[in-house]
Amino acid sequence: MLTNLSRSTISSHMANLETRLGFKLCRRGRAGFQLTSKGGIVYENARLLLTSIDSYFAQINGLREQIVGEVVIGVVDNLITNKSNRLSVALSKVCGFSEQLRITLRIAPPDKVEDDLIRGQVDMAVTPEFQPRRAISQTPLFSETERLYCGRQHPLYTQPDAAISAGLIAEQDYVRRGYVSSLTAYSSVFSRPAIAVSYQMEGLAHFILSGRCVGFLPEDYAQYWVDRSDMRALRSEDFCFHVNICLALDERLEHSLAARYVYDVIAGAHNSPRGGSPILLG
Repeated sequence: MLTNLSRSTISSHMANLETRLGFKLCRRGRAGFQLTSKGGIVYENARLLLTSIDSYFAQINGLREQIVGEVVIGVVDNLITNKSNRLSVALSKVCGFSEQLRITLRIAPPDKVEDDLIRGQVDMAVTPEFQPRRAISQTPLFSETERLYCGRQHPLYTQPDAAISAGLIAEQDYVRRGYVSSLTAYSSVFSRPAIAVSYQMEGLAHFILSGRCVGFLPEDYAQYWVDRSDMRALRSEDFCFHVNICLALDERLEHSLAARYVYDVIAGAHNSPRGGSPILLG
């Protein structure tokens, strides 16, 4: 987080706060920074307090029937290459609606986006479908096709699909995603553990381009390297699966009028069943 404060100033503020509270909040020094157990409790309660303040102002603005304030959207990384992704269309509409409506995007891997949603740090999330959780709704927006790829330096690159059996694929070294989802098949075609791990899509591409391992990538994302003959899909119709990209919302929370408006515009831009006519006032 950017504070525009120097480390010494932050350290001085922390020391003053610890003096006022009467206990240590963190350990800091050459070894790094780490919250104490009491510091962790203070941080979590402060986060909840700030969230409740934001909720208070959102509800007050809702009573005034004004679409104003900040709406924070978590978005999984590297969706921008998907031709079915119309988030930019939705953003064009909501950003032009009012100067008092501010949109913040937090781009992150799926596990981080999901965690931010559950912790109330984002108002909604555009993310791959995840295991159902109580009170979390997931409205499908579009799908992503995942295919198995190898790099130009990989031994399978020059082999015709007819010579590549499922058994041969199962024995390949591969890179896997750092997060695990029971709804996807990233590792199920292989017979042994992965030799590499990445939590970001770009990392997966680096490993595949190295020629040392194969891995799954979204078709639209991989197309850049396929067009340059740096990658190829392996038996593209057999080793592929589809992932639903959803607009997720924590139904337990009292969402502001602005958040509900943004939700409806995003859903509507993708012709989602829940994306009817967006809320328009005045």
